[in-house]
This record gives sequence, structure tokens and C-alpha cells, in this order.
Amino acid sequence: MTHYKGACFCESVQFELDLENFGLTVCHCSMCRKLTGSTGFASLEAGGNVHFTKTDGLSILNSSEVGERGFCHKCGTSLFYRFKPTNEYFVPPAIISDLPEEKITFIEEIFYDNKPCYYEFSNDTVKKNEVDFQ
Repeated sequence: MTHYKGACFCESVQFELDLENFGLTVCHCSMCRKLTGSTGFASLEAGGNVHFTKTDGLSILNSSEVGERGFCHKCGTSLFYRFKPTNEYFVPPAIISDLPEEKITFIEEIFYDNKPCYYEFSNDTVKKNEVDFQ
């Protein structure tokens, strides 16, 4: 595992984390697309290894029975998705400082059957549908 620091745009939320690997996943579920206002939630797996060092702007949305999402209520940065049953954090790579981008590999798209028709990534990825998570 490799240790990194991260922060929201305005730095009201700061954290340290250890990454499990450099495999990037994009979630296409309707919640991720709506909450990010984009094509989905791109993230790296940090497991339970996230430690917040500054929480002035941290807000947490209990988004489902199994998940919660962190964001900064001062600047709006989407900070993480936490899978509650296992306490696993998934963090967007753009908010991690000094991340070696050349090591990141786009490996997986989840809730692929929820992806709208107006975009398609060109990468060769594993595609998992909603039924794969039931």
C-alpha cells in the first residue's frame, strides 16, 4: 500500500489514505451520476485506510442502507463513497495529492446497465450490471 494525502477544493476537508491498488472504477448508477453531476463516480479503493486531519467542511449524506457519501459543504467537492458493511472507502483520484497518474489503470465500470446512452468510454474494462450486486 502507498500513503497519500488529499483535500477538497477549498481545503476545508483534508485526509490521509492508503490505496489498496491503482485500479480505477467508474460507477454509472443514477445516484452517483446525480450526486457528481457527471457521467458517474470515478474512484480508487482505499479500504478502511482513510484518516481525516481537517473536517471543517465535511458533511456526510446517508445515501442508502449500505452506503454514505462525503462531500465538502463549503466548496461542493465530492470526497468519498463509504460502503458501510465493510467500512471501505472509495475516493476520487482528482482529490489525491501527488498521485502517480501513470500507475492508474481504468479497470471496471459498475452498474453498467444504468449508464445512459449518450456516452461510452473507449477503455477496455470489466463491466458489471446491477444484478451482479444483488
